[in-house]
Amino acid sequence: MNKILILSIIFVSFLGFTSCEKEEIETYQDTDNIYFSNALYAPNGISEPVRDSTGFSFSLDRPTITGRIFKIPIRVQGNLSDVDRKVKLTVDPSSTAIEETHFSLPKEIYLHAGKHVDTVEVTFFRTPDMKTNQYTLVLNLEENEWFTTKMQTKVVNSITGKTMSFVRCKITFDDKLTQPPGWFAAYLGVFTAKKFFLMCELMDLEPEMFAQKLGSPGLTVPDVTYYQNFMKRYLADQKKSGNTIYEEDGTEMFLP
Repeated sequence: MNKILILSIIFVSFLGFTSCEKEEIETYQDTDNIYFSNALYAPNGISEPVRDSTGFSFSLDRPTITGRIFKIPIRVQGNLSDVDRKVKLTVDPSSTAIEETHFSLPKEIYLHAGKHVDTVEVTFFRTPDMKTNQYTLVLNLEENEWFTTKMQTKVVNSITGKTMSFVRCKITFDDKLTQPPGWFAAYLGVFTAKKFFLMCELMDLEPEMFAQKLGSPGLTVPDVTYYQNFMKRYLADQKKSGNTIYEEDGTEMFLP
């Protein structure tokens, strides 16, 4: 009797084990969907919201910067592959940016072997017309022999009907220089592009740091006071030596 009981327990355990094994080896059965990763996963962790559009400006880049490479993550919902898989990416007709004038795309785009996530590198060119015009580039992911696009959109606000697109990405860009958040006029005076870039050049400051608000690293009141005093001394010394510094409009450069 004891032997029968023991054998029964072993048999039931074996059935449970083989059942678990079958569950573990189940694989993804649907098609492989390609989509823009930022529409489902926050770009830099939980600190940023998911999005299907983004933008940037060349305005705080040094004048020597003539372009940028912008990386857009793409992701597959489905199986990994041991071969590179070609991705079909097209420029939407609603785009105002002109290809090979304002931007360029890689000739071939792939989700590389062994990857769930990859990037599309878009090159943006800094052109003079960006100082007065803002441009948009809208990219669409489309189906091909490797991928489907069944993940299209989802409603993110039921009241307004706002949707998030998984297959459409909009990038807005320009070179319009306006007073950045970190420019404290009480210490630095009226904002001008010439004064701003001269100050950054003389003190080896990164222009991008002024995209932060006052109180951020490098933009505390003591920091800004130092920038003010440095520039006032520099302008006074230049004027004393007969080399008065003027703004683009012909007025003398001034700090309070």
